[in-house]
Amino acid sequence: MVSPLAENDTQKNVRIMVVEDVDFNLEILTAILAERGWQAVTATSGEAALEILAADCDFQIILMDIGLPGIDGLETTRRLKEKPACRAIPVIALTADSATERKRFLAAGFDGYAEKDFDPDQLFAAIETHLAPAGGTRRKPAPAVTPPSTLLDLDFEALLATYGDETLLCRIAKAFFADTNTELQRLDKAMASGDRAGILACCHSLRGSAAIFTAKKLATVSKELEDCIHQGNKTGIEPAWHRVVAAHDLLREIVTHRLTMTWNNQ
Repeated sequence: MVSPLAENDTQKNVRIMVVEDVDFNLEILTAILAERGWQAVTATSGEAALEILAADCDFQIILMDIGLPGIDGLETTRRLKEKPACRAIPVIALTADSATERKRFLAAGFDGYAEKDFDPDQLFAAIETHLAPAGGTRRKPAPAVTPPSTLLDLDFEALLATYGDETLLCRIAKAFFADTNTELQRLDKAMASGDRAGILACCHSLRGSAAIFTAKKLATVSKELEDCIHQGNKTGIEPAWHRVVAAHDLLREIVTHRLTMTWNNQ
């Protein structure tokens, strides 16, 4: 599907709706889109996205998280595709799920998907596939970036390559820890109350943020806690929770040392 751009239009005035409930992810995405001079309009829920679209459908792309609060990304996409004024806007799923799940997203009405590690080249390629004017030449997607060594918990070289310098990376790190600290507080409350849905929501958020920040250990232990909940492994839930907290604490120590961080402005 081709985005509804005027034939003589360029990409400089592209407006993109970003539907994502995690503040850290929103900050990363808007910063990446700004690199191309693209304007991001954000919504933190499917309901908010539909409300915006009811008044303004002038978007060339919609980036849609799947695990939204309230109505999820699949249902939000289904509803907006039912609206004639919105039907032509390509919707790209933001996902860290398996190839099988991605096929399900495409079958459900998404026009494409982008990896939720938010590598700029891959994200630009996913977007630009749908931005070519009618009759124009589509840009060839960039090749996938070789993943960093699994022996490293945090890939500073990849982070610096993505964000350019340590000053910006420090700002990104502070946003990451501000968001994950909040999620850990929510996780603590959900664990204390036995709130299964709350625990799963926190794990989903932590995994997404950790993937963007190349924090593989935090992503792994968050997935382990999520699996314990799904499998009803009651004896494994609390140890898995403690591993999440420990991984987050260690990650903060590593980042503080590597970037010579000060946290008084967080």
